[in-house]
Amino acid sequence: MKIIFIHGMNQQNYNAKSLRQHWLNIFKQGLKCSKYPNFNFNTLHIDLPFYGDLLTQHHQQNTLDLNTFLPKTWLNFPLHLHQAQEKSIEHTDFIPFLPHYSVSQNLPISEKLNLFTALAKDLALKEFSILLNHFPKLHEQLIHQFLIETYLYLSNECFLQEVHARILNCMNTSEKYIIVAHSLGTVIAYNLLYQHPEFNIQNFITLGSPLAFRVIQDRIQHPIIRPKGIRGNWLNFYSPDDFLTAFPLTNAPFCFSPPIINQMISTFTNKPHEIMGYLQHPAVIQSIIQPLIKC
Repeated sequence: MKIIFIHGMNQQNYNAKSLRQHWLNIFKQGLKCSKYPNFNFNTLHIDLPFYGDLLTQHHQQNTLDLNTFLPKTWLNFPLHLHQAQEKSIEHTDFIPFLPHYSVSQNLPISEKLNLFTALAKDLALKEFSILLNHFPKLHEQLIHQFLIETYLYLSNECFLQEVHARILNCMNTSEKYIIVAHSLGTVIAYNLLYQHPEFNIQNFITLGSPLAFRVIQDRIQHPIIRPKGIRGNWLNFYSPDDFLTAFPLTNAPFCFSPPIINQMISTFTNKPHEIMGYLQHPAVIQSIIQPLIKC
């Protein structure tokens, strides 16, 4: 059985080799801390088709300034400490363990301020995301302006087919698959599986999926159904702290039978949407490893 990782947006600082290694490092770390620490990682067959370079080929640059989404009054909040810490993490290969923060009296005052700043910022962004979901036209305009990669995929058939081709090169109808998709990757995976019911998907695992948003639902394959190639479970992991994807896939049009198994997990407070908080979570590790042990 083969595992296919499908990454999300904003990966232009990686190439195919470095992004694959980043995901593998996170997965290995989670595996060591899970209930399967002795599982032989070297027996796994894993592919991560990379499409981050396609944005450059389409002469686009994906830039997302989260502070732009915040109300003006929040911009005076002392975010500089938080941003400084984020910058230091982004320029290293260090992957923190879950949970990486603990609100205790032993923390220095600067770290406590950092933590509460991150919480306050994320709360504001999450509330704003909820508001945007009621105004899909405005939501679409913001996606177009700030999330060029997402907009390109949803609105540009050529870009969509190029992304799909990268993934299809890793697949064939004679093999069984576990698909693990993150963020925009969950939208890509849904569309691809919708169009290709011939594949045998043992588990479809979505991490931090924006499929709950109406602007996304309006542009994916219709009618919205459970893709026929999913022979096992569709497991959706979401974090209430993740302002981009803080909602389970429980309401219409996702009232499938068999139902999507939604599970709320905790990711990192200062980087709630990033893959490093999702992929190493023990519940996610279990959803990947269990089908491999049973087969």
